[in-house]
Amino acid sequence: MPVPPRSTALAGLVVVELEGSVAGAYCAKLLADQGATVTTLTDPDASLVAGQPTGIGLYLSSGKVVVTAAEGSSARGWAGVLAGSDSAGVDRDLVATADVVVSSTASDPWPDPRTAPATARVRPSPRIDVVISPFGTDGPRAGFRSSDLTDQALSGHLYLNGDHDREPVRGPEHQVGYAAGAHAAIGVLAARWARAVTGRGQRVEVTHLEVMAALHQFTLLRYTHAGDILRRMGNRYAGPGTPIGAYQCRDGMISLVVPRDDQLDRLLAVAGLDHLLDRPGIESTYDLMHHPGLLDEHLRPWLAAQDRDQTIELLQALRVPAGPVSTMGDVLADEHLAAREIWERVTGPGREISVPCTPVRITTAGSSALGAGPATSPAGSGGDDPPADPPIDRAADPAPALLDGPLTGVRVLDLTRVWAGPFAARVLADLGADVVMVEAPWARGPAGIDRSSVLATHYYPDDDPGERHWNRIGFVNKYGLNKKGVALDLTDPGGRAALEAMVGGVDVVIENYSPRVMPQLGLDERRLHELNPRLVYVTMPGYGRTGPAAGRVAYGPMIDSHGGLSVLAGYPDDTARKAGVAWPDPVAGLHGAFGALAALIAAAGDGVGRTVEIAQLEATVAMVGHALADAQLTGTEPELIGNRHPVHAPQGVYPCAGADRWLALTVTDDRAWGGLCRLAGFHPSWLEWAVDARRRAHDDIDRAIAGWTRAHDQVDAMERLQAAGVAAAAVADAPAVMNDPQLRARDFFIALDHSEAGTHEWPGLAITLSETPATYRRPAPLLGEHNDHVLTELAGLDPSAVADLAARGVIADRPPR
Repeated sequence: MPVPPRSTALAGLVVVELEGSVAGAYCAKLLADQGATVTTLTDPDASLVAGQPTGIGLYLSSGKVVVTAAEGSSARGWAGVLAGSDSAGVDRDLVATADVVVSSTASDPWPDPRTAPATARVRPSPRIDVVISPFGTDGPRAGFRSSDLTDQALSGHLYLNGDHDREPVRGPEHQVGYAAGAHAAIGVLAARWARAVTGRGQRVEVTHLEVMAALHQFTLLRYTHAGDILRRMGNRYAGPGTPIGAYQCRDGMISLVVPRDDQLDRLLAVAGLDHLLDRPGIESTYDLMHHPGLLDEHLRPWLAAQDRDQTIELLQALRVPAGPVSTMGDVLADEHLAAREIWERVTGPGREISVPCTPVRITTAGSSALGAGPATSPAGSGGDDPPADPPIDRAADPAPALLDGPLTGVRVLDLTRVWAGPFAARVLADLGADVVMVEAPWARGPAGIDRSSVLATHYYPDDDPGERHWNRIGFVNKYGLNKKGVALDLTDPGGRAALEAMVGGVDVVIENYSPRVMPQLGLDERRLHELNPRLVYVTMPGYGRTGPAAGRVAYGPMIDSHGGLSVLAGYPDDTARKAGVAWPDPVAGLHGAFGALAALIAAAGDGVGRTVEIAQLEATVAMVGHALADAQLTGTEPELIGNRHPVHAPQGVYPCAGADRWLALTVTDDRAWGGLCRLAGFHPSWLEWAVDARRRAHDDIDRAIAGWTRAHDQVDAMERLQAAGVAAAAVADAPAVMNDPQLRARDFFIALDHSEAGTHEWPGLAITLSETPATYRRPAPLLGEHNDHVLTELAGLDPSAVADLAARGVIADRPPR
């Protein structure tokens, strides 16, 4: 199998990774995959792969130069290096001359906030210092210990996973680290873009807690808008829509995602279940969202008698989203992924294995992008040594030039919808880009709305849609924050002409339609680059633009299963388990924002536009690269172990005082075990148990821990255990996340007043930039709020032409029906 060439979009960027966590390693890997030179300094005694399966090290070191440093390569030692200490024995010249230094820690807090990289210590250096940690270097919980499980718990994600009558069950391991790493990589490129204007580097800080709090789809907004607390709903995605889950067919499992009433109508028809709509209290398909058990009672027997692959093909032909629930072996053998050439070979112990290439494909305008491998070398990029920074004119006084953030002055057309694309565009907007959200006049639904839809979603303030419900939809307003809005009918020639006029004046166009939509509109990448040769065009189809599954309908919860995430989580007596959120959506969104920034830097360097392709499936597969590597090295599929850890013991989720109150904890070392034993009053002989003995006695230990936690409030138990040196976290629901003292102390939530929806708080961007921070300049636009402004100022249309478009309904400020 040939290894596809790596991108050179970031060639010339020199990165030093001070090995610490999965998050830091993935941040550095994303940069390496786009051509940066990455050197990883590692200490064999404190390595990322110490105590971990071998596969994660092989996967995350791909594309890097790994150097064994002298003592001091842990997070503790790295803090000293960046603070200017002489105590850590590492190559100071390498660190001093790097463009970017990435340091991270996962389980321990940053050893001493005073040693964390600080603006005052490194300015006016052009270096970009990245610090990734569970809680950050300040705030009341900065000193907390952490684990992957406790990160999921305190951020509110764990509460959504599992059965309502059992303890919550953890999601797939390492997702927190991957997400934090992607945020950090975005921060690096935003800081690099700013450096071209200011000449200065800056500090980029990312915390696990903020990252995960930001990556809820609607958990928090349902609470802030309607007081609804989203709870786990069994083996299904925890949100509106039905069926959305994993189902057993005759020869395997199928994943169904049916959020729309027209899709459910077609599913009911093909399954012969139309009669369910005649049941009392069921007036529309939306009503079935309140009664998922009613549908499942009849749908499961029908599916159990069907062939899985034939059923997927049938439903996809009807435009009903359906896909397989894939094992690691299924992913590795997937025909579509093979056709997309997503694999590269790395050398493991005694053999070669396949790991995923970067999901961020960047090609040069005018190249044959369709059919290209995962990353191609852009023509005209200056070979392997392009300018260190894009040649942007420096302002005489750089501070006012970037008042909105590092992307001040960058213009973006946002044609996206649902979650992945709007999230990617909002990241760019929060970083200061001038983003225009272009949506169809009917994109927010019809002019009328039924009560069942309101109650199924809880998107509306106080569950009241108001007179103009289309302007009060919390989901739209969350991802429309910081954007301007145009409601434009692209099926009309006048609408397409207006969009084409806008393209010439922007830097980025981003969309996540299916691959056929833009060509059908006459707006494929060739046409877009004819209109604007320097344009960065970002396309985010579910399955990519080529391959046998390219035309399939795709939603995140279905891609979750197809990409292998579902089989990595579940109770020990379980089958593949759906995540509580549609995890592939924010994953694709993060890679989309990263790709847009990398392509902007490359295009600014040579004046040639780029196309960035992010297939949601490939972004998801990148999140299981470690598990794919392990499956090949061991020859076995991963085992479902519930809330336990493959190495550490004990780890679990335990009941606390009160209804549905839980505590997650991980004992990561003997010292923490001693702290737990003494606090909970375990038998003195237990103190002698090393980790192997603790694993053997895990059941007995779980019962003892549960006996202690049941007598305690979950927050009190967390604080007592943390004081004893144990990584512990209350399993937070939406109110707990919104009132989290660490998030509040770090000003993570931002309040904006919307003229029709009122004032609400929203998660901010989980990237802290010391010199050019994110800004929150405006609430989401009303439907068509900026029609006149954008079409006259950006598209250059005469006011009379704009008035004609309005008279014909091509632009609008309310739905057409």
